[in-house]
Order: sequence, then structure tokens, then C-alpha cells
Amino acid sequence: MRDVLLLFGMQGSGKGTQGERIKKRYGGFTDIIVGQLLREKARTDKKMEVFMKTGNLFPDEIVENVIEEKIDALSAEEKILFDGFPRSESQFLIFERLARKYQFHTVALNILINEEESLERLRKRYVCPKCDYMQVGEGTCPNDGTKLELRLDDTNPEIIKHRISIFKKDTQPIIDHFKEKGELTEIDGIGSFDEVTERIFKVLDKYYEVSKVA
Repeated sequence: MRDVLLLFGMQGSGKGTQGERIKKRYGGFTDIIVGQLLREKARTDKKMEVFMKTGNLFPDEIVENVIEEKIDALSAEEKILFDGFPRSESQFLIFERLARKYQFHTVALNILINEEESLERLRKRYVCPKCDYMQVGEGTCPNDGTKLELRLDDTNPEIIKHRISIFKKDTQPIIDHFKEKGELTEIDGIGSFDEVTERIFKVLDKYYEVSKVA
């Protein structure tokens, strides 16, 4: 059985930042950030790069392939942290298949923010072009010192609104499904990153042992 944590939240909810803090506190987590894996592929695939700029979701076949490649490379004891997956009914079917194949023990969190907060945060989101480190506001990457840049797909408000509408239509029903199964906890995402982190840790301490090196 493999421990799996799902992080949900509207665009700009801070899943990436909170995921890094979760990995540091509990140890043994490998994150599978589907968007990041797809962006890495898009850097060398022009068709994927063009598709990404539309704001539409990638075909499920591509999503499934990149996830399985990542899981198969893990050791047996590593826990998985999924950021923003599954995002649609068809992706949920992929998740269910993976859960059976790899024997997932699933815990899910949904970081709650409203649409106005999402738009405001995305306008200020900067990313490292080399490693995808992300933060709100300008600066340099703590991993490699590279100057952070605005993400191109975050600078167009119409694309952002389109992505939010997709989240509401396709992903929210999936979140509701995990909630109905009793596997999901909702986290208030308004406030500082530290405040949200404290709320998350209060929940996850019930499931995972804090790492001795955290």
C-alpha cells in the first residue's frame, strides 16, 4: 500500500507552496505535479507548448502516461503528493485505476479561495524558468539563483477566467466525490501562507508522522 495525498484548490490557492512545506515536515513524499510534468514536456514539444497557452486541459492519454512514468520510477516506500490531480471525471477514472494498480491509501485536502482572490494572486505569481519554483512577487529562485519571471499563461485575465471556469465545471465535482467518501478535508486558504500551513499541519498530523529532520 502506498500513501497518497491529494491537494486541490482553485488556481492561485498556493498548492505548490504548501506542498513543499508538507514534504519538508513529514518527509518521504515525492510530489507528482501534473502541470509541472506537462510544462517540462512542453519545453521540448512545440504542439504541447501551443496547446498549453489555450488554457484547456491536456488529453487524458498524455496525462496518464506522464504520471505512470513518474510512479514507476519511485521506490516502494515513497509517499506521493498529487497537486491538482485528478481534475476531471475522466482523470478521476485514471486515478481510480492507478489507485487499484498501486494500492493507494488516499487523503485529500481542498484549499479554499474565491475567484477574486485567485485572479489577484495569479497576477503577481512569478516562476523560475529552470525548475518551476513559484512565489507571489518578484525575486530570485532559492534553488538556482535564476531571476523569476511572470508565467505567460497567468498574464492574460481571459485565460485565467477560462481556467477557473474549467475548475468549477470539471474539478469541483471530483472534490465533492472525495468529500462524500469522507476522504477530504477543506482548508481555509485565505490569509498568509504560514496561517494556511498551520491549518494544513493540524489535519495531516493525524495521518503522518512528523519527520525527525523537519
